[in-house]
Amino acid sequence: MTFTQMLTLAEAAAPIVIDGGLGSAAEDRGIDLDHALWSAELIRRDPDTLLEVHTAFVAAGARILTTASYQATPRGFADVGISHDEGHKIIADSVGIARCAGNAHARSEAAGAGPAATPPLIAGSVGPYGAALGDGAEYTGDYRLTSADYTAFHRPRIDALTEAGADLLAIETQPRLDEIAAIINLADATGLPSWVTVTLQTGTDTTSPTLPDGSTLAEFAEAAAASASVQAIGVNCVRPSLVTPALVELSGHTDLPLIAYPNSGEIYDATTLTWRDGAEAGIASWPVAEWISLGARIIGGCCRVRPDDIAKLGGLLRR
Repeated sequence: MTFTQMLTLAEAAAPIVIDGGLGSAAEDRGIDLDHALWSAELIRRDPDTLLEVHTAFVAAGARILTTASYQATPRGFADVGISHDEGHKIIADSVGIARCAGNAHARSEAAGAGPAATPPLIAGSVGPYGAALGDGAEYTGDYRLTSADYTAFHRPRIDALTEAGADLLAIETQPRLDEIAAIINLADATGLPSWVTVTLQTGTDTTSPTLPDGSTLAEFAEAAAASASVQAIGVNCVRPSLVTPALVELSGHTDLPLIAYPNSGEIYDATTLTWRDGAEAGIASWPVAEWISLGARIIGGCCRVRPDDIAKLGGLLRR
């Protein structure tokens, strides 16, 4: 099944469930991700644990798995002495590991239930330039490159994900509209479908949320509308309470399916690089029916959302 077909089915049935936070699930297994490459370090150092994490998410009901390539970038690789060719292989391996987990689970389900199970789609994760800075800049947008520099930064990863057979691109946690425009141009050239999700400005007015760089969601929707590849847009790694106002705003400016995968509600401190309690209700209280009514067709979780949370989310959506 293709991403387009999956979206079409989601219009008539329950929304698509995607996975949650790879890093959080790995840390729960005792893995230290205090590394410049973050969860991408698992691809080369501990692929078995990464496979286990992907398997846990698909077993929980995820129909799309995102690769561990969010922070797999030329800058990050160079900082830890990884060559271009080795970096290309690491990114390609991120697709293979996710694919292996999905296919193995589908075979297991088929063996137990009889009819062939459909493997999950693999979304190649494309994080922002700010993620490579290691200072929380993906949540602040406090950087600015030229369009050519953004293109040079993102092209190697997008090329590697495409060549490795990713089913779609997950252009995610994006804080800047100028960077989104450059990435969309690269995505259009691949022929792969994609989704684009943004973070929101810290302390944003919930009646009119904006990207961290100050761009409006209307401007974001307009940029996506000009793309041949973008098939869904929305928000990720934001507090759950910000999802509804963001979807309200986006639904007024686009006919594209919307996507939401917030974090757990905890707040990320970019100064200490730690999470603290955000005093938000747990996943069982997420207003998913409201999100669906606003056009959300893809729903999942981001940081601090574990496989058991995704299983709970699937239950909410089925109801």
